[in-house]
Amino acid sequence: MLYSQYPVARTRQIIADVLGLLTTIAVIAIGLAVTAAIRTLGQFGRDLETAGEGFQEGLGEAAENLGDVPLIGGGIRVPLDAAASAGGAVAEAGRGQQQFVELVAVGAGWAVVLFPLLVLALVWVWPRSRFVRRSAAMRRLLESGMTGDTLAVRAMARAPLAELARVHPDPGAAWRAQDAEAIRALAALELRRSGIRPQRLP
Repeated sequence: MLYSQYPVARTRQIIADVLGLLTTIAVIAIGLAVTAAIRTLGQFGRDLETAGEGFQEGLGEAAENLGDVPLIGGGIRVPLDAAASAGGAVAEAGRGQQQFVELVAVGAGWAVVLFPLLVLALVWVWPRSRFVRRSAAMRRLLESGMTGDTLAVRAMARAPLAELARVHPDPGAAWRAQDAEAIRALAALELRRSGIRPQRLP
C-alpha cells in the first residue's frame, strides 16, 4: 500500500510525492542546463581545431606541390612542413580544450544534481519507502492472525507517551486488566502508524 487509509495522512503523502517528483525533475533540468551552458565554451576549442586542421591541410598541400619544384623545392618544403606541424599542434590544442570543457561540464552538472537529490532521498524517498514497507509488513501480520492484544503491546512500546495518555491514564494497567476498549484503542494507534484503519481484530 503506497498511501495511508487516513484522509489527512494520505493527502500529506500525495502532496509530498508530487513535490518530490517536481523537485527531482527541476533539479535534473537545472543540472542539464548547467552542463549545456558550460559545453558552449567548447566552441572555442572546436573553432581552434577547425582552424588548425585547415592550416595543416593547406600548408601540407602547398609543401607537396612546391616540393617538386626543381632546385628550390627541398628548401621550401622544410618550413612549410614545420608550419603544417604547427597547425596540427593548434588542432590538438583545440581538441584538448574541448575535452577539458566536457569534463568540467559533466562534473558541474553532476555536482548540481547529486547534493539536492541526496537531500531529497533522505527527507522524502527514505521515509516513504519505510512507510510502504511497514504497511506491507503489518498487512501480512494481520493476515497471519496477529491479535489486537499484540498490537496494543507494540503500541505501548513505541507510541509517544502523550498519545498513550490520550488512550488511558495507565495503558499498561488497562492492558493487564484486559480492558477491551483500551486494547482496541492501543491497537489502533499502532495500525495508524502503518496507515491501516482498525477493523475486526482477533
